[in-house]
Amino acid sequence: MSQTPSRPTDRLNALLQVELAAVLAYQHALRSLDGRLGGDSGQVRGMAAGHQRNVAALQGCIRALGGVPVVDPGAAWSAFALLRDELSVQQLLEAEECGLADYEAALPALEGDVRDLVETELIPRQQQHVAALSKLLLDVCKA
Repeated sequence: MSQTPSRPTDRLNALLQVELAAVLAYQHALRSLDGRLGGDSGQVRGMAAGHQRNVAALQGCIRALGGVPVVDPGAAWSAFALLRDELSVQQLLEAEECGLADYEAALPALEGDVRDLVETELIPRQQQHVAALSKLLLDVCKA
């Protein structure tokens, strides 16, 4: 994120935009799989579902704070639509790592239930995605 949002709802909406873009990227990636990843496609579906849960959680927090959730995804993930090669998986991994950094950077400015959500649910889910994509990248490199 290039700017530091001033209000908690602004910060949460910035995180929500990244999550909305991630949902779209994973939807495109799943359409591009064409059975190439075999058993790993379940992991990719799980990561997509995790981002959908993040979207719902962030939308709920924003509404609870009196804000209006954004509906347009950020552009951060727009190029990561295919999982056909090593570079594509590497790009998804880098995007997940950036998302994790965004959550960690936002954490000090968050309070109460919102901080608890980010700290106990969203960051750990993002860490799981990084670990899963790291393993997937190793598998793709071996293939």
